[in-house]
Amino acid sequence: MPKDMPVRSRDLRMQSSSSIGETVAHALQELQQGDGIIVHMGDTLLGFAQPPKQDTVFVENRNDLYRWTSISRQPAGDLKILGDRDQHAPAGERQVCVGVFVFADGALFSSLLRQALALQSKGMDPFFIALEQYAAETTMNLVAPHQWYDFGHLDTYQQSRMRQQNLRHFNELHYDPERNVITKRSRHVDAFRHQVRWYRQIPDELACYLPRVYESNDGAQPYISMEFLSIPTLSELMVGVRLETGAWNDVARKLAHILTKLEQYGFNSPLAAAMASQVYVEKTRQRLGEYLAQETAVPQAWVDVAGVRVTLDFVLGHLQDYANKHALTSLTRLTPIHGDLCFSNVLYDRRVRHVKLIDPRGEFAVPGIYGDPRYDKAKLLHSYRGGYDDIVADRFEVELAVDGQIRFMPDHDRQSRERIGSIFSEQLFSGPQELREAHAIEALLFLSMLPLHVDKPRRQLAMLYIGLQRFGQLFMDSP
Repeated sequence: MPKDMPVRSRDLRMQSSSSIGETVAHALQELQQGDGIIVHMGDTLLGFAQPPKQDTVFVENRNDLYRWTSISRQPAGDLKILGDRDQHAPAGERQVCVGVFVFADGALFSSLLRQALALQSKGMDPFFIALEQYAAETTMNLVAPHQWYDFGHLDTYQQSRMRQQNLRHFNELHYDPERNVITKRSRHVDAFRHQVRWYRQIPDELACYLPRVYESNDGAQPYISMEFLSIPTLSELMVGVRLETGAWNDVARKLAHILTKLEQYGFNSPLAAAMASQVYVEKTRQRLGEYLAQETAVPQAWVDVAGVRVTLDFVLGHLQDYANKHALTSLTRLTPIHGDLCFSNVLYDRRVRHVKLIDPRGEFAVPGIYGDPRYDKAKLLHSYRGGYDDIVADRFEVELAVDGQIRFMPDHDRQSRERIGSIFSEQLFSGPQELREAHAIEALLFLSMLPLHVDKPRRQLAMLYIGLQRFGQLFMDSP
């Protein structure tokens, strides 16, 4: 493919298709002389920035040959398709096509594909017939990709999702498919050690709401091994609209039950107010300082709240008064808390209507399982009301005007979200005062998470908008 070849992009839709070959041939109707072709199946993702320009078939060694098309290089150099998703393939590993193909001579492959389609063979897909014939006329490389994420099967989807999480966080996840055990480690050693200890310290009565832990170590190199649960998170169910609105009643009821159980282990503590002040005031100041020191920071950005320009300076100048006004530092009782109870850390099995919690924080000002019970509810609030999960899924529009004003528009069904929000608020909160205090904490959550998303400036801007707007409204409104 010429280095300066222009890239043309356009969606093409077919009414129906009987094969991969027919679909690809439809897309090649506008092929121009000298064009190269990259065929990329929609259920696969490879870990490279730019595809190669030479003829290439990306392959991987697999033994579940009924899922993929297996291929090998013959002694003469030709490529041979050994089986096209063969349900009766013998045991043992073979190289399989992972779903990305590069043809430097697009015109040649297109011609061979049309010929294969004309044969109307009942056996192998015409695409792979044309691939064999193309490889007989030119040399094709068989290349193992550095990373292969397959989303075409339920189990490989779950594995691929875990591997992508490794890219987004500072965690290392290792999955043992034979035992269905996942082992987690982290480069954030101290914070992760707190998480490991949380699993050991949480009351046994709550164990049914957690994955089964097989082994853990909280020493110099902490790790935890637990059962792998291939059920979706509430984040996936919410963003993907995969759960009917009424079913969220059961989800909210389950979570409210868990939080009630945790509160039964609470106690009054003279340290509670100081711990709350550390989290809601000092930690917020520290996190905003970290954000303002980043190149991605927009310190003069503002949001209009009832005619007032709310900025980060406004927040920092009124933070203590804000905390006092909403009784955030008047905490007297500590209970066991999860500490990071956002929708991405809650799994929900729709088949048996059961909740599982993962990835606890293990710290609220000080290491341990105890903290402010309002914090967990605010974490849930920032998912079902604040739209946190839509933001990390990049389901929003945001812009920064020349004068510094932020404009933000979420990409979801507002009415549906409001109904779900009403369901949760009714189940979780005892009254308007508790809900208002959780709203106040929610605003600080969005502000304090800003430096954690330094690699995603758009997301930072969206979170800044929500944090400033929530803070301004709650600071200026009368209780």
